[in-house]
Amino acid sequence: MKIIKLFIPVLLLITSMHSSAQSIDKIKLVKFIDSIYKPFNNKNSPGCAVTIIENGKLIAKRTYGMASIELLVPFSHQSVVKIGYSEAREFISIAAVLMEKDGIISLNDKVRKYFPKLPEWSEPVTIWDLLNHRSGFVDEWANLLLMHGAMFNRLDKEQFFRLLYKQPEPEVEPGKGFMYCNSDFGLLRLIMEKASGKNLSDWIKQRIFDPLKMNNTGMQKNALDIVPNRATKYSYSGNGFKQDNVPKTSPGGNYFILTCADDLVKWSSAIGDPGSEFNAAYKKLLQNVRMIPGKKNHYVTGHSLDTLNGQAVIIHEGVNGENFLTRIPSKKLTVITIGNLDGEGFSEQNKLLRDHIMHVKKPPFVKPVFAKKLVPITEAELKKYEGRYRWLNQVSWESYNEKRKLSDFYAENGKLKLRYTGNYVVELIPVGKDLFYYQEDFGMEIKFIQPDANTPMKVTVTFDDGFPGATMEKEPAKWLPSTEDLKMFTGKYHSRHLDYYWNFELNEQGKMVLHRATMPDAIVEPDGENQFHYIGEKGPGDGFDQWILFNKDAQGNINGLTVWSARVMHHRFEKVKEE
Repeated sequence: MKIIKLFIPVLLLITSMHSSAQSIDKIKLVKFIDSIYKPFNNKNSPGCAVTIIENGKLIAKRTYGMASIELLVPFSHQSVVKIGYSEAREFISIAAVLMEKDGIISLNDKVRKYFPKLPEWSEPVTIWDLLNHRSGFVDEWANLLLMHGAMFNRLDKEQFFRLLYKQPEPEVEPGKGFMYCNSDFGLLRLIMEKASGKNLSDWIKQRIFDPLKMNNTGMQKNALDIVPNRATKYSYSGNGFKQDNVPKTSPGGNYFILTCADDLVKWSSAIGDPGSEFNAAYKKLLQNVRMIPGKKNHYVTGHSLDTLNGQAVIIHEGVNGENFLTRIPSKKLTVITIGNLDGEGFSEQNKLLRDHIMHVKKPPFVKPVFAKKLVPITEAELKKYEGRYRWLNQVSWESYNEKRKLSDFYAENGKLKLRYTGNYVVELIPVGKDLFYYQEDFGMEIKFIQPDANTPMKVTVTFDDGFPGATMEKEPAKWLPSTEDLKMFTGKYHSRHLDYYWNFELNEQGKMVLHRATMPDAIVEPDGENQFHYIGEKGPGDGFDQWILFNKDAQGNINGLTVWSARVMHHRFEKVKEE
């Protein structure tokens, strides 16, 4: 996965220069805002609307960049942006609490009350468990990627229910285990629609957005609907940007919220008003939902909590860190930075603005100086670095399990290459003894360390933009089965849950190949005894790591396999007996 961090050192330096001010000077504040958005203030950049309110008064309102780069439409405070899935959960969660207030549902209701065909193991699962991602249901797309080549395929309600109804066992223990699961909120939406008798988009519009006069905000009904003033979403692509508008159509992916900066002012006011029902709903959520691992004080419902100079800070963001709204209740301060840049969006700018206004003093960022001059090295010398390395201390927001994140170093044509993750490969420059460098939008230093021959090789990874460094450790020597050994794993395997077949064969090079009827072939590589690794794809060029463990019966014969990845805990395929 590509790491993109732009302008952070400059921004941190600017923050430290301005943090000594003891009162808000509107003119200086606008200059500060302009300075941190300067890289985006052009016709070739995604846009952002900035609004800052203190004590109910507008103290800054600025826009930068474009709502449509192609059509040369500037971004505005009425530009409608599709926020991410996990950010949208703020609205659907509060809607669920309001629906309980209206007597339509109870959050303690068991989900089988609404859909009795759900499996018997899900009998104890409640709506609160869905809100906490502790239901045990499979994640819809993580499982469907076992038989779909991308996340862009259509998944209808009937297919969604079939996936849940046929689930043989829970992914995690209901009510106790944790796994981030899009199916939970897909099922929550369907429960709310069944109970209310209305499409949830209509119900939320009538119950929340219309009363608050959030006229440009809504939950999408169809990903292809025309939305007035809608901004095109972009993501980084090399030195420029590309459109990022491919929709995922499914019950768990159809609750996108589209909103704009002006409407978020109304939302911030409503949810921050101690006397409003929206504030009461928010408080009830925080009293009943649990934090998720791998993120600082973060809740599934789209909120993170922090403190700044002893003051409570409420950050409206999802697991990807797209922070579009920050509130500091004690200061009656609202900072809105909503734009059409995918991923973390303009979260860094949001943090810098709140820190600046709150007079947070930070030491100037000192950018590390990395060696960059090429030092010749032979391919034979590069060989000692080759191998598979595991990233240490990889706590993930996806589940309680430590994430098995692996990277491969290998020599090719006299160069050391790093498969960073999935199918993302970079070429490293040798710059010293056991030292390598890589340059993209950031600088990365790779240092190999091995004190003695009896300890595994380690790698320290340091970035020059302030992004936290990491450590990798070389895995033990790969399990290298012979061609004869591999033959025992070949054959056809069937997933009863998906009613789908996998077929393993050996190619002419003696590699094991995974064949699937609806997906491209994949090479599977040994990764521990009876275990294999392959790279799946969420979309073209968007790879992720997946593992297969073959299982044996009492006689030592292969009788099936288990697949797992970040959000596939233990998907079972049974080996089909040859006739």
